[in-house]
Amino acid sequence: MEENKTIFDTVKLDTNEVRAAAEQQRELEIFGEADQPKKGGGKGAGILVKLVFVLLGVLIGVVLSLLLVSKRVGGLDNLDRIRNMGEYDTSVITDLLHGIDQYHFGETPTSKELIEKSAHALVDAMGDPYAAYFTKEEYEDYRSSFNGNYYGIGITITAPDGTGARIHRVYEGSFAEEAGLKSGDLVIKVNGVDVRNKTSDELVSLIKGEEGTTVDITFLRGDEEITTTVKRGEVYVKRVDRFMLDGDIGYLYLNSFTGNALEEFKEALKYFEDNGAKSMIVDLRDDPGGSLYTVVDICDLLLPECTIVSMQGKTTDPTEYYKSDKEMNDIPFVVLVNEYSASASEIFAGAMQDNNRAKIIGTKTYGKGVVQTTLTLNGDNGYLKMTTDAYYTPNGTNLGGTGITPDIEVELPEEYFGLDIYTLVTEYAEHDSQLSAAIDELTK
Repeated sequence: MEENKTIFDTVKLDTNEVRAAAEQQRELEIFGEADQPKKGGGKGAGILVKLVFVLLGVLIGVVLSLLLVSKRVGGLDNLDRIRNMGEYDTSVITDLLHGIDQYHFGETPTSKELIEKSAHALVDAMGDPYAAYFTKEEYEDYRSSFNGNYYGIGITITAPDGTGARIHRVYEGSFAEEAGLKSGDLVIKVNGVDVRNKTSDELVSLIKGEEGTTVDITFLRGDEEITTTVKRGEVYVKRVDRFMLDGDIGYLYLNSFTGNALEEFKEALKYFEDNGAKSMIVDLRDDPGGSLYTVVDICDLLLPECTIVSMQGKTTDPTEYYKSDKEMNDIPFVVLVNEYSASASEIFAGAMQDNNRAKIIGTKTYGKGVVQTTLTLNGDNGYLKMTTDAYYTPNGTNLGGTGITPDIEVELPEEYFGLDIYTLVTEYAEHDSQLSAAIDELTK
């Protein structure tokens, strides 16, 4: 994949006041495939420059560490203070930057650029695959994407395979829909550049661009070659798709526990109620995770009074237990998962399985049992995201490296591996063995 216990003293976090206070000071993110480590460093650097970057990486770590000493996570005073820093003389950083500025021959990065590169390298050196350092600008882009917004044209598209790149989905209300693009169109050129043998990254870089600019997309629809001009801008990708299946079954696909997932999930439940749904399928296949608070709130909609998940680590000592209240929607349902269902998806599936609320159908999940916390550094110095805690299902199981074993294990036919889930369900439902198993379970 490229982009996820025990009994302790209890801290119950199921009140709006406590949750609001925690959310103001920390952000808890739980991602699998979608949250990958950022690779630092550059190409072609000489040995001296590399050495300087390494030294700066170590030294800037001291600065970042000192900045973190005063930070508290969630207002709980549980993040360990960094100690014994007196042996380091941070003035050497100033000396190094001054020396580079005065004596380096050739083009020299600015001090700000050197420090930012060093900060990225330092965090990469932690060995935490989910850790990252963000500048203010990088963090704004990251949060925008996390909340469901990005700058593009509003499509999901496959990697080029020599014949073109197939559009899997055109999002409702997007610039792509406005320009006439449709699911199934085979893109062959972007701004006149043949993309049939490009990489995925090269294709995306050609399509994306500044807000307000346009891009020419040339595609095949059947035997007809068409070129259309598409505006670029901010696109919101909705998190929940829902529709009715035969047998009064509501189908809900949740692609991420981010953005407006909670509100969209509630709307889907209301839609099912209005349309006479007697049961429901919650599809979490390929869902990489998202916000801890979002998955807890969604679970609360469907569970009676019980434990949803617990968390223990650097920010949670004693263990925090996230619980649901008595109020719930009692619609019968099953949950679909696969090997790309990670983190928040696993929390949802684990809560339903351990509390005997719903059967889990599909293949074993990814197995990511840790949580990341994002800290704001002092002095507008950016943001640090790193793994701080582990989470546990209601039965006390940490899913790291193991994942959730479905109650009913069903493999998808190999020829449909990698297909976008929405496309699979809407265009190839008769071949979706996992969806069929879910329907059979609800109608037997």
